[in-house]
Amino acid sequence: MSSVQMVEDPVDFYDRLREHGPVVRVHLDGDVPAYLVTGYTEVNQVLKDGLRFTRDLGQWSITPAELPPGWPLRPHTVRRQNMLHAVGEEHVRLRAAFRHSLGKIGRGHLSVIVRTAADQLIDAFVDDGHTDLVSRYALPLPVAALGRMFGFPPEEATRFQRLIPALLGGGEDALDANTELTEIIATHVSRRHADPREDVTTGLVEAGLSADEIEQTLWLSINASVGATTAWTANTLLLLARLEETRGDLRGWLRDIPGVMAEVLWDHAPVQQPIGRIATADVVLNDTSTLIPRGSLVVPSLAGANLDPSFDEMRKASAYEDNASHVAFGNGAHECPAPDEARVIVQGGVERLWTRLPDIYLTQPAQAVEWGDSILTRMPKHLSASWDPAQARHRGETLAHTPTGDR
Repeated sequence: MSSVQMVEDPVDFYDRLREHGPVVRVHLDGDVPAYLVTGYTEVNQVLKDGLRFTRDLGQWSITPAELPPGWPLRPHTVRRQNMLHAVGEEHVRLRAAFRHSLGKIGRGHLSVIVRTAADQLIDAFVDDGHTDLVSRYALPLPVAALGRMFGFPPEEATRFQRLIPALLGGGEDALDANTELTEIIATHVSRRHADPREDVTTGLVEAGLSADEIEQTLWLSINASVGATTAWTANTLLLLARLEETRGDLRGWLRDIPGVMAEVLWDHAPVQQPIGRIATADVVLNDTSTLIPRGSLVVPSLAGANLDPSFDEMRKASAYEDNASHVAFGNGAHECPAPDEARVIVQGGVERLWTRLPDIYLTQPAQAVEWGDSILTRMPKHLSASWDPAQARHRGETLAHTPTGDR
């Protein structure tokens, strides 16, 4: 399964796969066999049926010892003591503890954190008149916000900007990045046991989770949150900076930022295909012709489901922002536990950039956008954008003298 074909032209990639049906046997990097599910109906069946498609990776017919040495996707297929891989009562307990710990940083407080971080990042490049929106904004903004949420010191959180893309990219640096990230997290958990603060990590400690459960919950949360919010932000900024039609609609109040964000969830899903469900029995999905044998690794393609042409009419039946039937956040018991917090980060970041740089535009040709090669997330590697620095400075001075509630 070529990640290059998948990220460069996902519509064509999934259309060609569907010629073989909504369930296709594929080989991941390292020649590891799996079943990729791309049909909207079939993906929802996999996501919602925890009995036939378990998150318990211990039921995979391939043992860790049988995986290729140095397999870059190994960190994502190791069974961990967190809510992603737990099932039954254990899953309910871990998910409830995480949701409760988010209360340490309310959404109002998170909005302030995002706005402060956004202004600091914009201030650093606004006078240049140009920047790479990925490396200098879409990535460091979620890292700063999430680092603050979980209570990591800034110097540690900054390292996530290098580690998370490497880990999610599944390249040769993935295993080393995983080792370094694991060490940072373990140090932080020990720190919070000794020095509790008002952050999510302390909330997990107070919930009574073991040190290993907290470490594995943070590993999952940081990877998933940074990866998804960075991709969501970058893909939204791509639409904003590339299309004058989008910018014109925003200026004319015909659309708003949440609407553009919703379009991204449908057409440019930040999380492409989460790895790690195992068939607990021989399964044939929705009368398809492909048998998924017991013990097989099953990969539900969120992007493929959202782009399923069989559901084009459903997608077009209402405005993007009014149609939440996409599966960008997953579905079922293991769907994303913090979609509202993700929206706060992405919407806050995109709106602040649009407020301060309303004349921003993509410098590079749209067809020259180079996509990251991860099969887990889809986002551009770089977004070269420009604006009028004099106008931006004037607008910044105006905003500085505007009451906070009116900005």
